[in-house]
Amino acid sequence: MYKSLRLKSLMKQRGISIEKLALDLNLSEENIILCQNNIFNADIDILILLADYLDISVDYLMGRIDNPDSHKKKFASF
Repeated sequence: MYKSLRLKSLMKQRGISIEKLALDLNLSEENIILCQNNIFNADIDILILLADYLDISVDYLMGRIDNPDSHKKKFASF
């Protein structure tokens, strides 16, 4: 799955509008729409911003892995 499809579905699942995401991240709505439609290839700074905002890994956002929680550290119990 391409990052645009992941971004679009994550926003829909969490009830985040284009307007809210753009406002919260200080990005233009046009850039969000272009990113959703895979027209604009976001640079790493924007990918990190989106991943941090959505609490997912950049790899998940880009469709490289299927576990959205892979970025969360897991500690072994003693």
